[in-house]
Amino acid sequence: MRADVGVILPQYGHDYDAIRDAATAAERHGYDGVWLEDHFQSWIGDPERDAYECWTTLSALAEATERIRIGSLVTCQAYRHPSLLAKMAASVDRASDGRLDLGLGAGWYEAEFNRFGYEFREPPAERIERLRETVEVLRGLWTNETYTHHGEHFDLDGAFCRPKPVQEPHPPVWIGGGGEQFTLRYAAELADGWNYGTLDPEGFAEKLAVLRDHCEDDERYRDITKSAELFAFVADDREAAERKRERFADQYLPEEPSEPWEFFLAGYLNTALVGTPDNVRGQLERYENVGIESFMLSIPDAPDDDSLALLAETVV
Repeated sequence: MRADVGVILPQYGHDYDAIRDAATAAERHGYDGVWLEDHFQSWIGDPERDAYECWTTLSALAEATERIRIGSLVTCQAYRHPSLLAKMAASVDRASDGRLDLGLGAGWYEAEFNRFGYEFREPPAERIERLRETVEVLRGLWTNETYTHHGEHFDLDGAFCRPKPVQEPHPPVWIGGGGEQFTLRYAAELADGWNYGTLDPEGFAEKLAVLRDHCEDDERYRDITKSAELFAFVADDREAAERKRERFADQYLPEEPSEPWEFFLAGYLNTALVGTPDNVRGQLERYENVGIESFMLSIPDAPDDDSLALLAETVV
């Protein structure tokens, strides 16, 4: 395949050993990256399942791996002041010898915001504007000896980030989200990569057309890595893979979704890659054909069977 292929690690309901083992297995099998989500609780099923914190776990994975890129998919802009996030990201980039990709999002899980004491600002534009300014602050701290910023949401006076990240001019910043008026516009202006999920190839083609329209020119559009986040259920035959998806849906998805996370998960399962490794490769190529250049695959069975190795035979 032409595109990079990475793995979203088994973060919910598993201990750290399972997360680390999946990361080292992904590296061993030749995947390009491993990713963690930024949640304080599981957004799938029981919210009280174990959920490892994104950035402290990334720092541990920086030591546990050697080659594979590591990243956040995606960090919620509201959970950390951008000055703190800049320092955390620079430290992880140093610990990993320059292998960090920093994904950022505006935040969507209102129940989590409320439960853990974070303000869920409405309308969504309030959160997205903070996302835009967060990117400005991150880049300012990473690329200047000292940095002063007086914005709508953040004020810094002679701030600095030392040591600097390894990657120059800074770790790649990805923006996640599909909002066409604001999120895609800010991705076009500011991001090194863009990520979204829950869409079929035709849906991604429509979003990419909007992203292109927001870019100042074709060169800027080409500079942005376009990525898709997809669930994958793989087995030696298509029927067995379909049974995996059905078991997952029976366990976690109500017959009549009513909560935001349930609709979100339903979208992922409706667009999931299902089948043999060759089947999955063919499905991925449909996304490549509309312009997707990188994949982040959530493989629910990875901690329990040989899904990672099986899929690697054809996609990495």
